[in-house]
Amino acid sequence: MLAICIGLLALVLFAASVGTADARPSKCFGKKINRVVTGQNKTVRLKFRDVTWVAGDRITVIGKPFSRICAWEGSQTIRAGKGISFTSAGPGNDRIYAEKGDATVYGGPGNDRIQTEKGNKLRVYGDEGNDRIRTGRGNSVRIEGGPGNDRITLHSNTTRGVVYAGLGNDTVKGSKSHDRIYASPTRNPRGVADRDIIFGKGGNDRIFDYSGIGNRLYGLTGSDQIHSLGNAVSEIHGGNGTDFLFSNGGVTAGGVREKLFGEQGNDRLRADRPNNNGPAYLDGGEGDDWAWGTPRDDTIITHSGIKKLYGNNGDDLFVTTGRGLARVNGGAGRDTISYAAHTPPGGRRIDGVIIDLAAGTSLGTTRYQLASLENVIGSAFDDEITAAPGVNNEIQGGLGDDLIIGNGRDDDTGDGGLGNNDCSGLSKSSRCNGDSPGNYGRQRTLVDINEGGFPVVMGGAAGDQVTISYSVGSQTFRVKVAGGGVPSGQCRAAGTDANENLPEIIDCPADKNNLDGMLVYGDEGADEIRLASSIPKNLSTTLNGGTGRNEIRGGPSKDFISTSYGSAGSVMFGGGNNDLIYVNDRVEVHGGEGTDHAHILAPCSGSFADGGPGNDSAVFAGSPRGVKADLGKGYVEWMNGNCASRTRFAPTIERLEGSPHADWLILGKRHRAQQGKSSLLGREGINILDSKNGRRDTVTTGPAARRNKVIRDRIDKVVWGWGLAAF
Repeated sequence: MLAICIGLLALVLFAASVGTADARPSKCFGKKINRVVTGQNKTVRLKFRDVTWVAGDRITVIGKPFSRICAWEGSQTIRAGKGISFTSAGPGNDRIYAEKGDATVYGGPGNDRIQTEKGNKLRVYGDEGNDRIRTGRGNSVRIEGGPGNDRITLHSNTTRGVVYAGLGNDTVKGSKSHDRIYASPTRNPRGVADRDIIFGKGGNDRIFDYSGIGNRLYGLTGSDQIHSLGNAVSEIHGGNGTDFLFSNGGVTAGGVREKLFGEQGNDRLRADRPNNNGPAYLDGGEGDDWAWGTPRDDTIITHSGIKKLYGNNGDDLFVTTGRGLARVNGGAGRDTISYAAHTPPGGRRIDGVIIDLAAGTSLGTTRYQLASLENVIGSAFDDEITAAPGVNNEIQGGLGDDLIIGNGRDDDTGDGGLGNNDCSGLSKSSRCNGDSPGNYGRQRTLVDINEGGFPVVMGGAAGDQVTISYSVGSQTFRVKVAGGGVPSGQCRAAGTDANENLPEIIDCPADKNNLDGMLVYGDEGADEIRLASSIPKNLSTTLNGGTGRNEIRGGPSKDFISTSYGSAGSVMFGGGNNDLIYVNDRVEVHGGEGTDHAHILAPCSGSFADGGPGNDSAVFAGSPRGVKADLGKGYVEWMNGNCASRTRFAPTIERLEGSPHADWLILGKRHRAQQGKSSLLGREGINILDSKNGRRDTVTTGPAARRNKVIRDRIDKVVWGWGLAAF
């Protein structure tokens, strides 16, 4: 509505009243008209400072500097001259090009193409229609797309850009600066179709969307604030940096939930905004994140990092690998924590998870603090799960030989799952004690999916070859196992293999709107694990080759890839999304496209890490000792002591993140293959942080702040402490 009002105001500026298409107003943008162009199929060159009225079709007008050009009906091509120019094209499918200088352009109704060169102040109003708007470099740029399906692009070097896309299916690409982008008005009373795709690109952007379903909002680099409020149901991606994602939840008639992805950085995901429509799906990604759910039934995903997770009201589901450190508070409602994505850390008496709801703790790879959680889903390994007194807990052991202990006085229930399970203190149990179904054996690959739609593929003691795809049409995972596998749960043999004892093709049903993860574990042997290109890109997967010389290839999904100790010679490929790849032994890491993170736990294993395209990181947060890492020279080793064989970096990694100990992190010489700005994050130790390389880089010291030694260029940005990354 705002854009329409401005468009009408523009007409008033050059005409008090226009009764017919060829009626001539007296003024154009407040100046008296001194030239009139009519007719069809002609090209007209204006004189210096002409104030021109155009009435006709297929007319090309070439302006001189400081031109004012106003048009009525018809499709015109208008080239505004240099300097301060004003153009209003009127109704019709017009082409407008404003040369260098401060430009004001009104496209008018119709499908217009508008482009400006650089200027200090640029103002573009598309009005109704499907417009294509592209601005040059400007210090102050304002664009209003108006109703219609618009494509709006800011010059990458814009200093300050503000975009109002209006109603319609719009695409907006921001600049490298701090943009404000409004994807839709705050109200859409007529229910106009409104599905937006917004790219903040660089800078600390502010992005707002209030209506429409299927919106996709991307902050990309920078510390962004992204809001999906009102009646909008969106997919929000924070990108690189510490991002703040705000949502009031929502779900479409087809069951698609609002989704928040923090991605790289220490992000804050707030799905608890007022006038809440809930539910939501929240995935903080890599980093130390906080997440708040809606008052309804949310799904919250966590892999690595230090997390604070609050379910709010509703029956929430938390899905975790058991890695990192986390505080998980379910809030009101019957909440569930699932360790279905957990893989063995090695070096402990059991390879699963130890969960004590009474003490409010769990021990997977690291320790979690738990509160207000009523239900537990165990891992695919051997778990120990203890219920809390005074609460009716529901416990599912999952695969593996599980120990489940109820309170004995409450109405606790337990399902041991496959394995030899030991259950006690439960009012009701299944697949426990003498009724345990036993293990399937480790000689064959097991393919299982539970009612929640979480597929689990467990390899055998020999080398496995597994390929997994997904069909949106049939809402089915298809698992191909060379040599045949064992279907379990709701999985069934497919096609011509339906009558085989060990089918090579196994189908597992999974609702496309409730894909909460996937686990593939190779176990022993030289395994080959591959995700097909049909795997949903927003799915979080856990791929672990186990021991042996493995080859793992992620897909378009958000993959968490690792092997166990004793996997020397393995190769891991990230695929095309934001992947986390762990280095536990002498392995090769190839991140592929996207913002990837090589978590290097064994710096002196002789491994190799290649980030690939994107802004990639080498992270040492789980290292048992301090490290010395040099991006320019491409290596990492122990800070002190002997190093059997350095881990090497390809010149495609841009960021170093230290360990909890004293580190020496060096950016060194910039490589052509590196993308985006380089940065150092010191974390908890007292570190030496060296960014001196003649380029503008960013250093975040961590909590030791000025006790760290920072060696830098004068143009570098130094954050003493955590800055926006504060936890």
